[in-house]
Amino acid sequence: MAAPSPQRYLSGGRRQGVATVTLDNALAAFARLRETDPRITPVLTLRHFSVVTGLPYFFLRRSVARRAHIGYRFVYLRKRIPGRSSMRMISIPPPSLAAAQRWLVDNVLRYVEPHPASFAFHPDSSPVLAAEQHPDTQWLLKVDIEDFFHSVSERHVSAIFASLGFPKLLAFEFARLCTIGLDRGPGRNPAPHPSPIALYQSNFEGFLPQGAPTSPMVANLAMVRTDEFLSMLAEARGFRYSRYADDLAFSSDKSRTIAEMRGLQREVCRILNEAGFRPNHRKTVIRGPGTRRVVLGLLVNGPTPRLSRAFKDNIRLHLHYLTSPDHGPAKHALARKTGTSSLYHHVRGLIAWATQVEPAFGAAALRTFRSASWPLIQPQEVGEEDDWL
Repeated sequence: MAAPSPQRYLSGGRRQGVATVTLDNALAAFARLRETDPRITPVLTLRHFSVVTGLPYFFLRRSVARRAHIGYRFVYLRKRIPGRSSMRMISIPPPSLAAAQRWLVDNVLRYVEPHPASFAFHPDSSPVLAAEQHPDTQWLLKVDIEDFFHSVSERHVSAIFASLGFPKLLAFEFARLCTIGLDRGPGRNPAPHPSPIALYQSNFEGFLPQGAPTSPMVANLAMVRTDEFLSMLAEARGFRYSRYADDLAFSSDKSRTIAEMRGLQREVCRILNEAGFRPNHRKTVIRGPGTRRVVLGLLVNGPTPRLSRAFKDNIRLHLHYLTSPDHGPAKHALARKTGTSSLYHHVRGLIAWATQVEPAFGAAALRTFRSASWPLIQPQEVGEEDDWL
């Protein structure tokens, strides 16, 4: 939805008796949004947002005020952390709120570029592209951000929307629609974000829920300034830097000392802490010559990223049992306690990933995969690339 021309907007507003100051403020907001990106759909107020989305105004207003029972559904997944038990909370918004969030993704966030060092959560991003930033790596520092989405606060999200050109009140309201306000327990609740109107007062400051469609892109934008500092640090010390979501990688193709690497690690952790992000020290590692240097599961000690031997061997093992006369898809699926269709898509996904990284290996694996005696699979269960069935 493109913004109307200033002349037509002024003319139409005056005919309807809209105050001049209101019209001037609206045109100024349109101009700010155009400066960010002319493809962003201009929205001026929450009621205006209700009109363009077709969502009830009072639902949006009560959601912003956190007065309504929003109805997030929570799913807890066990994290794979050796030696300790930990859970990841996935927060799934109800359809009405998810519709508002998807509108923001499709009409606003998709047009805002993250930092060039970011390789996730935006069009054409890829873990392979991230790994390609680290050719011939001799030394590697990997840092993980703990509770990445949950570290992005409501006030940070509000500042992001305001920086795009939206009016401050609407930026706050958008932030409330994109965040969830929960009591995180003693000592874990930051001071509430000051609300512009009394109805919006809340006891807890919201944070990005993992599971909302807006969270990945908003988290990327929340990292822009931090990415700038980390990129400058890497450049000043002769390192390459990339980030894929909460996975940060710093590499060098030159000889380094362990003291240099630990000094870099300290500076990276300092920058993250000052920005409000907590480094996950259990997943922070330094790798040098004689060790496996892996970025996002790919080996980067050569000129191009490569699949690990273990990953290839896993595919080869699947293909052996799938094509063996004594086993085949049905027996292999039974041995793995899964269905044939699930096994089909699992192995096909592994091969698709392999093809992105090493096309020759992936193509050979796909030929073998297709030679297996697969039972009839319903067309809707098969992607277009597998219409050979």
